[in-house]
Amino acid sequence: MPWIEMKTLAEISALLLGLGFPIAVGLGYRIGWFLGGLSALLNGIIALVSGYYLDLALNVFYLGISASTFLGWKTKEVEFKQMGRNETAFWLVIPLIPSLLYSLVSPYIPGANLGFADGITTFYSLGATYLLSQKIRWAWLIFIPINALSAGMYFLRDYPIFALQFVVLSFLALWAYRRWETKH
Repeated sequence: MPWIEMKTLAEISALLLGLGFPIAVGLGYRIGWFLGGLSALLNGIIALVSGYYLDLALNVFYLGISASTFLGWKTKEVEFKQMGRNETAFWLVIPLIPSLLYSLVSPYIPGANLGFADGITTFYSLGATYLLSQKIRWAWLIFIPINALSAGMYFLRDYPIFALQFVVLSFLALWAYRRWETKH
C-alpha cells in the first residue's frame, strides 16, 4: 500500500479524534484528553514521515500533556483558575521569543518553509494547551487565530484534510470558550 493511502487514512483518523478533543474537553469530559492524545500520536507520526519536525515536537508535547491531564482530571465539572495580569502577559508574550529564534534557524531545517508561522503556531499552541490543562478559560481564545493560521499553512503545504480540521477547530475553540464561560 503506498504511503499516500496510509497517510490519508491516518489523516482522517487524526481529524476525527482531533475534533473529539475540543468537544469533549469543552463539555468538561476527561475522555477528551485521551482523544487528543490519540490524535497527537497519529499527527506526530505523519509529521515525522513528512519531515515536519516542529509539528512532530508539538505533537509529542500534546501527547504528554494529554496523558498527564487525562490521568489528573478528577471531575466532570470544570473548576476554573484565575491568573494575574503579569502571568497573563507572560503567556501572551513569551512564545514570541522562541518563534523568532525558530524563524532564524528554519531556513536550515528540511520542511520548515514557513519559519515564523511555524514557530508562532507551535509555541503558542504549547502554551495554550498547557493553560487548558490548568483550566484557564481564556486559553481557548489563543487557539482561534492559531488554528486559523494552521489551516492556511496546511492548505499551502497541500494537506487539505488537516486544513479543514483546523478551520473546524477554530470554531470549536470559540464554542468551548463560550461553553466554559457560561459555567464560570
